[in-house]
Amino acid sequence: MEEPAMRACLFVCIVFLALRPWVAGANTPDALAVIEQNARNAHSDAVFVEREGAVLLQIAPAAGEERIHLMSATKSVVALAIGLLLDDGKLASIDEPVSIVYPEWRQGRKRDITIRMLMDHTSGLQNVANAGVELEGAPDLVKLALAAEVFTDPGTTFAYNNKATNLLPGIVERLAGKPLDVYLDERLFKPLGISGHAWMKDQAGTPLGMAGLSLSAPDLAAIGRLMLAGGVAPDGKRLLSERSVALMTAESARSPDVGLLWWRIPAWEHYRLKSAAAAFLSARSVDAGMQEVLLATEARLFDSKAALISFLAERLGPAWPQRYAAEISGRGLKLSDIFDIDRGPVAAYAANGYLGQHLVIVPDKGVVAVRQIHRRDSHSAPLDDYAAFPMDVLRLAETL
Repeated sequence: MEEPAMRACLFVCIVFLALRPWVAGANTPDALAVIEQNARNAHSDAVFVEREGAVLLQIAPAAGEERIHLMSATKSVVALAIGLLLDDGKLASIDEPVSIVYPEWRQGRKRDITIRMLMDHTSGLQNVANAGVELEGAPDLVKLALAAEVFTDPGTTFAYNNKATNLLPGIVERLAGKPLDVYLDERLFKPLGISGHAWMKDQAGTPLGMAGLSLSAPDLAAIGRLMLAGGVAPDGKRLLSERSVALMTAESARSPDVGLLWWRIPAWEHYRLKSAAAAFLSARSVDAGMQEVLLATEARLFDSKAALISFLAERLGPAWPQRYAAEISGRGLKLSDIFDIDRGPVAAYAANGYLGQHLVIVPDKGVVAVRQIHRRDSHSAPLDDYAAFPMDVLRLAETL
């Protein structure tokens, strides 16, 4: 099962970390060479880059190791099952309350939680930042999520939530009449030619929602290709409606970074510490050491989220993911609470997961790119996360 959620969540905060500078004016071969070199430096097991069906770059894993755990990128595939429910008329709207499926939520604040809120991380459900504390090994993750307390008013606050996403497989099974993995296999995987997949399940037999799916790089790229084509398979058969595909990547009301379990990647971002940051952090009882590191960014302009997180990670030390999760994410705080952020237009969409599992889609250029890595004890973060992959793919797209 997936590593602690605090690292998985923080992973998406560093998706732009540059592993090497970019040379202006680089052409396509140079751009591909950058990706290949960075991928090998980061000990990647699989890389697959294509444009309009033509393979531009492929690094294949060793025989027998083709399927790789997608970690949290699994969530993006789970979201497609909700789109199928909409297309099949089994779900009227993602704004339906969860209580239409689980009547026990018809009272209290839980009655206000919608399926959309489970998917855009605004449900308000209690969620321990470290998945290993209460999620890994839990016998029934759906029951665990149903029993969770509500910590913030539903729909008001973005907070990455593994526990909430584990309700989605239960919703799919009740509405589709079959388990999530079976439903997706019949409706998407087989039509796309995806046969070699595996899905982790809890002791109750329910596929995980927060992680658990293993696919090869070409098979994961097939899902990206489907999204790129607006839900139409390569053989011309429509598998998902355009409406459902658009829903996945439309901006969330509470965070410009996310759609419905898909990430939205801007062409550029700028970060500068807010003038009131010191008072804000103190009022929320953030640890003095964390405050000192954050306030050390004063008078600096960071040209990407990656550069900012890299600065913080260097000063917080090897345990920076845990410290950040406990003091920032765990308190429901976001970078936008502490920094003024300017964003460029959204240029790509992505499914991302712990250790550096990436599926990147660049619609304007017809590019689909995958990077994967097996979990191993020798993994060295952040280098082996290859968090620069989405940005390297965007830069490749610029040359095409």
